[in-house]
Amino acid sequence: MDEIDLQIINELKENARKPFKQIAETIGVSISTVSKRYNEMKENGIIQLCSIKIDLRKIGYAGIAYILITASHKYNLSESMDQVKSIPNIIIASKAIGDYEGYAILAFKDIKDLYEKMLQIRNLPGISSVEVSFTVDSMQNFPPDAIPCKPLKLKLEPK
Repeated sequence: MDEIDLQIINELKENARKPFKQIAETIGVSISTVSKRYNEMKENGIIQLCSIKIDLRKIGYAGIAYILITASHKYNLSESMDQVKSIPNIIIASKAIGDYEGYAILAFKDIKDLYEKMLQIRNLPGISSVEVSFTVDSMQNFPPDAIPCKPLKLKLEPK
């Protein structure tokens, strides 16, 4: 990587859909240079994903829930997390290291939807307990640049 690659990455960080022509004009290189370097960075795994930010409120969601999952040691955690991923509106679900074995992010339409999804996760085989923090009033874009309010916490007790 060199300075040109870093400039391309910085331009894409501002807007992942910025046209190569605009990037080329901004950093003072040709469009083919930007295209070639972008493709090389993708092939080398430096650029793994270009994404968009979504205003979830404008498509009917009330908030985002951050879910911490404790797994039962009797079950395969990978299978349990795959089941969590299959739940509608789960944006991210992953194994974790630390006090919790799993982590997920859920977009929810209202408190009833949040509660139902939390019960659905809680009742999956291999899930021992679930804790959730969520934000509603400060939600504008996902992923959030910052969360200015302190999230509320809800803990579902074991079955």
